[in-house]
Formats: sequence, structure tokens, C-alpha cells
Amino acid sequence: MLKRLFAVAIFLWLAACGWLYGWQENVLFHFLPVDESHAFAFDMPTREVWLDRPDGARLNGVVFLADEPRRGAIVYYKGNAGNVGHSESMARIFTPLGFDVVSMDYRGFGKSRGEMSEDALIDDAVAWYDWTKARYAEEDVRIVGYSLGTSLSAQVAERRLVGDVILFAPMKSVLDVGQRRYPFVPSFLARYPLRSDLALADAGASRIVIYHGTEDEVIPLASGIELKPLLGPDDAFEVIEGADHVDLPWRPEVTADIRRRWGRGFQSANSAEAAS
Repeated sequence: MLKRLFAVAIFLWLAACGWLYGWQENVLFHFLPVDESHAFAFDMPTREVWLDRPDGARLNGVVFLADEPRRGAIVYYKGNAGNVGHSESMARIFTPLGFDVVSMDYRGFGKSRGEMSEDALIDDAVAWYDWTKARYAEEDVRIVGYSLGTSLSAQVAERRLVGDVILFAPMKSVLDVGQRRYPFVPSFLARYPLRSDLALADAGASRIVIYHGTEDEVIPLASGIELKPLLGPDDAFEVIEGADHVDLPWRPEVTADIRRRWGRGFQSANSAEAAS
């Protein structure tokens, strides 16, 4: 009887592991594709852009145009759901400060198409940063990541010299969050580990600001806290009491702190270095 129960348990474990491995993308990504002819409705000035990739993928993005005078651009890496049609509320935090906001859809989201993989996601994220840097002075390009987008932000910061970065609700890694939710699944089955901890350890970013809410049930504060030892003396980790995963970026204390750090009197880390 015990042998039979053990065999059943092993079978169910293997079945669960197999399901999670096979459906990993559907568990991690909440795709919201739209037709290429779809017209997103925004209340602020925007410009649609396209990025063609070497493997044949075609990526779509939107530039939310800043209030004058413009001071540069922010490359915004969003979370794992929706599409750029939902990025306007994030852009509204930064456009009054003079920053254009470049928001893109990952493969399979919005109008973006292409075969998905961790390498492709990272390469695309770097390509969007390079696209922005080619159109703005490097010292005027910053990065903002939210949720899953913080993992991509960390990868870009490792590969490029990014002066200033804001991360909303980051995680040690997708692997870490996955293991917290599915502790019975072996780590080697993760196809999208996205190790932010390893990336930030080698990041060349001069100033990183992290915001994380105490009531975040999507990415636990405990996972974000794992990144704190990787921060330097000019970086900051702000714990926002009562904030959850959804309301964090728009909390009054968060937007006020962003204005204090990145307001029009702000000098980017790259600009300060260039002037010295």
C-alpha cells in the first residue's frame, strides 16, 4: 500500500513538474496581443516605433512625449501582463519631469511578434536601450523597471553603462519567486531564471533606487530585500509601508521621492561624471 501511494505521489510530482515546464511561459507571462492595425488610445502625445530584430522578430513600442523642455528619455520595462496600452499611467510620473518615456511590448505582447526565450528577452531589452541611446545623449538616458521589467532592467544595467535606474518591486530572480511559489519544482527546470542578483552585482549603474511595498503579494518584499546587499553607497532601497504590488509606483510618498531625486534640478550620474 505504501509503495503504491509513493508511486502515485512520484507520478503526480512528475506530472506537475512537466506541466510547469511545458506551460512555463503561460504561467510567467500574461500575453495580451493585439492586431498590428490596432490603434492605442492615449490622452497624451505619443509616437509609435518599431524595432526589427536579427532573428526576424518585430517589436513595437510607444514613446510618450515629455513636457517641455525635454531633458532626456527613460526606457521603461513593464511587467508581465497587458501591453503598451497600459503604460500611460507610468509615463505620467516622468513626462512632467521632462523625460520622454520609451515603453515597449515584449514578444507576444501587444503588436510585438517573435519567438520567446530568456536570451531573446534580454537581447531585446538591450536593443531598446541602444535604440534610445542612439536618439538621446547617453548621459540623458535612464532606466525604469516594474515587476518583471526590473529583471530586464538589471540585465541592461549589467551590459551597458546606465547612469540612473529606478526599480519598482524587484525580485532576486524569477527563479527565486518561482521557488517560493512552487518549492517542489527543481530549479534546473526554470527556462527564465532572470537572475537580477547576478546582474546587479556586475552592473555599472552609478545610482540605483529601489522601491518595494510591505504588502506586495506578487513579489514578496523578502525577495527584493535580497538585492539590498548589492547596492552601493549612492544607491537607495526604500521600503514603502502599506504599499502593494499594484499601487506602489503611484503612492504619493513614492512620486514625491522621485521628484526629489529626478526633478528638473537633478543631475544624472553620467552627467556629473562627464562634468568632472
